[in-house]
Amino acid sequence: MKLSYSRINLWRRCHYAHYLKYVKKLVPKKKAGALLRGSVIHKCIEAYNNGKSWKKVFKKFETEFYKTHFAEEIVEKGDIPKMAREILENYFYYYDDDGLDYLHNEFHFILPLVNGIEIEGYIDAVVQREDDKKIWTKETKTYARSPNREFLLFNGQSAIYTWATSEMGIKTEGTLWDIIKAKEPSRPRFTKTGKLSQAAIDSTPYTLRKGIIEMGLNPVEYEDFINSVSYEAFLFRYPIRLNRKVVKSLMEDTVNTALEIAERGETTNDKNLTRDCSWCSYREICQAELMGMDTDYITKSGFEKRKKEEDIKDEAKAEED
Repeated sequence: MKLSYSRINLWRRCHYAHYLKYVKKLVPKKKAGALLRGSVIHKCIEAYNNGKSWKKVFKKFETEFYKTHFAEEIVEKGDIPKMAREILENYFYYYDDDGLDYLHNEFHFILPLVNGIEIEGYIDAVVQREDDKKIWTKETKTYARSPNREFLLFNGQSAIYTWATSEMGIKTEGTLWDIIKAKEPSRPRFTKTGKLSQAAIDSTPYTLRKGIIEMGLNPVEYEDFINSVSYEAFLFRYPIRLNRKVVKSLMEDTVNTALEIAERGETTNDKNLTRDCSWCSYREICQAELMGMDTDYITKSGFEKRKKEEDIKDEAKAEED
């Protein structure tokens, strides 16, 4: 059996969702907005770090998105290409020289875990800081709300990656969390009198400067306004150095969960009804079953059988709120 962190995490969250996804092998015909956004951002950053054109990757996504989504769906999900482009432009501008040497990008591993069970993962990057030469795993995440330090410190994914690199002979300090706020920075606007509004705004220097130029104004005349905002509200990095005892404890928990999946994963399908249900990909099937509705119709109309083994990268890099 081969497991990923995504599967382990889903099993812990809800056995029924795990059953539908990994036993019944059902996947939504259309991806949720958060997954689409997280996926394209990761693919563009991966291309950039590999010296390729991120804009080419983005253009392919943008064309496909507008081709496959009706206007009503765009209203529901949001204009994801527009948001993602603005976020990415800010990201590449801000981190143009980030003081990191990228030793590996999308570092793939498959390692034995316990009793014939393997664990597989894709680490976004393994980087070395230019100032102190320390090596870190680097994970990029898009969040609607910024995670707190405790969540990152005791994160199972980070522990697995620290353990995995150690198993492969790479000593890492911990995880450098590359956090991206899943919100488009606000553009500047005119007041009713035709002047540039300089009211407080949730934006970045890059977006304000670009917007002012697009409005036909000279950004030099508005430097104070541009400098009133910062990138840190949208882009920030947390270096979380992992204590080896923490890694050991979280890996013991991972092993126990893996054994549970091996023993009961094919048959256990009880439901765990929590607030997480509101964004679960399988909530429509679950709700229909609980209410005695026709689950076959919902399943056939909104889901399809996975034709090939799922791309773990897309799932692992999905947004976690």
